[in-house]
Amino acid sequence: MSNDGTIRMVVGVDFTEQGDHALDEAIRYAVKIDNDELHPVFVITKQSKNKLDDLDRGLEEAQEKLREKVVKHCEAVGQKWEQQIVFHVRIGDPADVLHQVAVDVEADLIVVGTHGRKGLEKMLIGSVAQELVRKARVPVMVARPKELEDLEKTPQPEEARPGEDLHHQRVLSEALTFGKRPSHISGLV
Repeated sequence: MSNDGTIRMVVGVDFTEQGDHALDEAIRYAVKIDNDELHPVFVITKQSKNKLDDLDRGLEEAQEKLREKVVKHCEAVGQKWEQQIVFHVRIGDPADVLHQVAVDVEADLIVVGTHGRKGLEKMLIGSVAQELVRKARVPVMVARPKELEDLEKTPQPEEARPGEDLHHQRVLSEALTFGKRPSHISGLV
């Protein structure tokens, strides 16, 4: 959290399904947090830069496309909320750019999606998420779709104690309250 109490989240948006998921996760958290800023970042890679006929026009188009994407995803939340959003379009290596934006805005979190590449493809192409997790000096959340359908839950999460009914599911849950204690003095005359 910054000195002014603002929580800043940088989110990588690359106009893919994985980038959309990262944006959705960042928005999901932003809705729950008061006094926050969302910093969506689109990176024009050096290879793409060489293909742009007019760099200024390309940057403006990317900025507008990024704004439209973010607004569309924010509106999909379906409730009224206000959000401070600062859009960034930069040229360079995606991991380096995302980290630099995080440094520039003093971010508290970087949110990125993952393509889930494996093996040789991952070695050759690399992974922005992996590089950020390894190098960033800010917490990094790698957002991926929740896919639990093909997984089984643990039948008994904790080992049974002697004399305990093995067929009775045991759930350990405790509510804890944190924060300032109310000013209350009791038992004083």
